[in-house]
Amino acid sequence: MRHNIFDSIPSNIVSSKDNVFANFLQTAGLYDSMKIDEDNIAYLIELLKGNVKISAYCKECKQERVFYMKPIEYYFETGPDGNEEIRCASLGEKIESLQNMIFSTKSRQEKSPAEEWKWINWQIADTTRLMKLEYICSMDEKHHLDYIVLTTDNSMMKIGQYPSIADMTFPELDAYKHVISKEDRKELGTAIGLFANGVGAGSYVYLRRILERLVYKAKEAAADVIDNEMFEQARVAEKIKMLEGYLPDILVKNTTIYGILSKGIHELSEEECRKYFPVVKECIYQILGMWESERRKQADEDALSKALSSISSSIK
Repeated sequence: MRHNIFDSIPSNIVSSKDNVFANFLQTAGLYDSMKIDEDNIAYLIELLKGNVKISAYCKECKQERVFYMKPIEYYFETGPDGNEEIRCASLGEKIESLQNMIFSTKSRQEKSPAEEWKWINWQIADTTRLMKLEYICSMDEKHHLDYIVLTTDNSMMKIGQYPSIADMTFPELDAYKHVISKEDRKELGTAIGLFANGVGAGSYVYLRRILERLVYKAKEAAADVIDNEMFEQARVAEKIKMLEGYLPDILVKNTTIYGILSKGIHELSEEECRKYFPVVKECIYQILGMWESERRKQADEDALSKALSSISSSIK
């Protein structure tokens, strides 16, 4: 017999990385969907109860903030016909109560094996069909991050977000302004914008072009360490391996990124492209992050050297 799923889920989860639905809200593009099932319903309940905080860029604060969510409530009528009283209750607690009843020993024994599992009942179906998940900045309650999801049967689809993924991601590019060209920054922004609007394969076109240019930029840094003729004749995956030390180790050890981008353009479905976009975008960020770290280290060393030189001159 299956154990009660709530026994293994900690209460008051505060990290979006630990909650599959919070992670879905933050990373999924518009019209992406995920399944709601017996294995993850407890995570959805914690989210709806307002127990899951997320870390995200606040458009108004212009920096990373922790956001907390207002618990979702639903309204229902009680009392005999003609004398109803409208009451308010926690949606998360209602679903939790329903699931505890479903997973009770008696209910599981009496349930027909052919009966389909449901995460809601008719009483809350209208409330859960279209939900606004309102996150509030911990530093200013007037700053919001809103998600809108549509649930049909046992699945959830993300159909709205404000500020958009693009609005929240573009500021991240400022961190790499010293190591990314204007052309690459513009096209990376285009790729992010396309993904934010539900376009998959089109976004991969820009990511692949950016990756190609970054590989050649790394080759320029390597200079004569790598034979030019061998480099030009090599496939992109082989070029990445040749650039060990000039590209992040994670990419050198996993050279499949270019193949993923190419396959995304020519073969993968729009849904698959949108699903993998955050991962392939992070590969681009890994390269930029490595170069920015090296730039800062060199800048710090130059500043220290200059300071030491100035001190040396003054004490002669």
